[in-house]
Amino acid sequence: MLKYVTVAFALILAILDFLAYKRLEHYNAKNYIKRIFVVFVIVANIIPLSVPLFMFIFNNENNGTVMMKVSMVLLTIFIAVTICRLILYIFWLPSKNKILLYFGGVVSLASLVLFSYAVFVTRTDYRVNEVEISFKNLPEEFDGYRIAFISDIHVGSMYDAESELEKLSEVISGTDADVVLFGGDLVNLHYSELTPDVLEKLYHIKGKSGTFAVLGNHDTGAYLKDSVSTPRNLNKKLLKEKLEAIGWVLLQDSTIYIHRDNDSIAVTGVDYTDELLKFKHNFDNIKDYDVSRIYSAVDDNVFNVTISHLPQLWHELCDNGYSDLTLSGHIHSMQFKYNLFGYKLSPAACLYDEWSGLYEREKGKLYINDGVGTVGFFARLGARPEITLITLKNNL
Repeated sequence: MLKYVTVAFALILAILDFLAYKRLEHYNAKNYIKRIFVVFVIVANIIPLSVPLFMFIFNNENNGTVMMKVSMVLLTIFIAVTICRLILYIFWLPSKNKILLYFGGVVSLASLVLFSYAVFVTRTDYRVNEVEISFKNLPEEFDGYRIAFISDIHVGSMYDAESELEKLSEVISGTDADVVLFGGDLVNLHYSELTPDVLEKLYHIKGKSGTFAVLGNHDTGAYLKDSVSTPRNLNKKLLKEKLEAIGWVLLQDSTIYIHRDNDSIAVTGVDYTDELLKFKHNFDNIKDYDVSRIYSAVDDNVFNVTISHLPQLWHELCDNGYSDLTLSGHIHSMQFKYNLFGYKLSPAACLYDEWSGLYEREKGKLYINDGVGTVGFFARLGARPEITLITLKNNL
């Protein structure tokens, strides 16, 4: 579906560019202006075509991270230019009135300022979103228990990973959370993104009961063209070793118990197996993945918090009684989310049933974190990087 939408968008953009050129001819624009416009349009439209080429040629563990950043810079420029262009066309092309051209130019420049703000400010404007979630079966000792939940850091695509992670760790420390849970996609391409300096910053992200994490699709090494020198299973193994060295516990289809006096809750982590990789860009709920094996040794009577990178697994986890609270990431709100009159606006809403925030069903609840980092392009349009501070409440 996505490729058809991309092709359709490219065709529409080409038609609009042609109409804009004809409009310049109508105004008897000087030849050098028309040439500049043609060169500008050609260069702008070639950018997204060059990105897959760069990634194909250079996408290996030695320079994959550098090329990922270069590709993201190119896509960021393309998106900014395209937004400005489309806004100008909306005002300019329906009418030959030059007033609309000038007005469209002003609005187009304003959109460029807004996009620049999303790149240079919003992208690292970490916010703590405090959420209180009540359960009838929550043990009394865990009434008021505070979970700091983060997801999708994407270290390899951070512009300045060390300083950004230091800022993130300071914000999380300020929550005074009982436990920190991480929902996957720590790296972007490869375990080697976890340099000693990065690990030193991650070391300080911890809760009183510890830090527990799962893998996301990017953590598996599946996006590297060269997977011979570091196969996916080895990439996951080395990533796990690095996390263990800083005290993070990686849950791979496994469960830990957190105790308070005579009460306890279970935290289960859904591993990102090779079988799950086929769903990494799936928009529908996942129905043909066996989750029962993950909970075979888990006590049915214990309150369960499950970390699943993919929120599309929630219906299976919840409706079968495995998870009371599922925590997920993955979607990032597609790095575009604005609240308008109480409604959340995002392209993600057109593709996913659940994509951001809190959802409830009869047997359980889901919270989808908007993520911390970026992937694809260096901007967060309204979708500020999120640290979710969840307070569990006993609703007896």
